[in-house]
Amino acid sequence: MEITWAVVASLFQFRIATAEQLRRLHAPDSSIEKMRARLRRLREQGLAEELVLPQSGRAKGWFLTEHGARIAGVFPELADIPALRLPGDKEAFKFTLYHQLAVVRTHLVFLADARRRGDAYGPFDLIPEITHRFAEGKEGTVRPDGRLHYGRTAGERRSHRAFVEVDCGTMGGPRLAAKLNAYARYWATAPLPAGVRGTTEAQGGGDPLWGRRYPRFPTLLFVLTGTGQAGFAHRADDLELIARTRYVAKMLRTVPALVAKLEDLEDEGPSSDVWWSIADLEAGPSPWWELTGTRP
Repeated sequence: MEITWAVVASLFQFRIATAEQLRRLHAPDSSIEKMRARLRRLREQGLAEELVLPQSGRAKGWFLTEHGARIAGVFPELADIPALRLPGDKEAFKFTLYHQLAVVRTHLVFLADARRRGDAYGPFDLIPEITHRFAEGKEGTVRPDGRLHYGRTAGERRSHRAFVEVDCGTMGGPRLAAKLNAYARYWATAPLPAGVRGTTEAQGGGDPLWGRRYPRFPTLLFVLTGTGQAGFAHRADDLELIARTRYVAKMLRTVPALVAKLEDLEDEGPSSDVWWSIADLEAGPSPWWELTGTRP
């Protein structure tokens, strides 16, 4: 029953997942058939449905019904999770599947690495799509694909937070780079009296808005997939180009920002030398937690 509850909670959290992904999340030592049986029971109870994923050899993705979402929505453990957006039209939903499943894939590489290392990172330690509003309008919002909280237990115990952005090759390089600029704006914005607008830089100091939520600004992790090595290099170059602008460069003095291929994370693990510093791609790859920002 505990695993079944966790499966429902994960479908609420991530919107869709395959049986294999759910097995790796909650029952890595169990067989895939046991997970499929659990999912069939949830379907019989009217809590979950499945659909065939496009170009997948008949593989299925599972998601909650409206009834299942109502039940999961009252779980106290999910109080911080944004309200689930139900698929509605299944055919239209298919166009969003690859991105949703890539977010789960990214979460799974951190989870597998943490289990291997004995670190503190569990199936619910990545929360998707938390809105951070710092100004009016669409451009005054950042909403990372996920916010992870990872605890290293070997040696000196350290806690790491990161904003995770996942791109499946559907977003042009300039648009992807614009996200880095949006994070820089959020990093620089300070709360001001009603009717007054500005930033910490413009006002010459002040407590940043993000300080109300975080003891330090989270690391920025850009995870790219679906473009091959050449596409990855082009997108990394676009990120590095905007990292040289004055506004973003100032943030990157203290905020690490890194980029990696999802396939490399899956092959080697996120604690390996697979992350490239967006501020200096020529510095070479490193583990994601080693970079602390550039020098002033």
